[in-house]
Amino acid sequence: MRKLIIPAAILFSTLAACDGPREQAGEVSDKQAGIVDSEDSIESGPAETMGERRDEAIDAANDAKEARADALEEQADAQREEAERRAEELDQAAERVREGQ
Repeated sequence: MRKLIIPAAILFSTLAACDGPREQAGEVSDKQAGIVDSEDSIESGPAETMGERRDEAIDAANDAKEARADALEEQADAQREEAERRAEELDQAAERVREGQ
């Protein structure tokens, strides 16, 4: 589980450096409306800015969903370990009964 977190973090940070799909669509829209000279312009038009905010909101929601899923997996692992420990204790108690102790 922990081994997956680091590559995922690298992937997310790499993707964060790129324009999201809504921001890219906004760039095209701003260019077509004549608000900016080029899609690759340093300046941002309103559609690009709005698209960027939407991409960020979706990314944040996805991050929250992933964090919740990770927390549930950790909870499941802890409960699984506790169940295995208790099962082992019961197995040992059964063995003691068989041995007449």
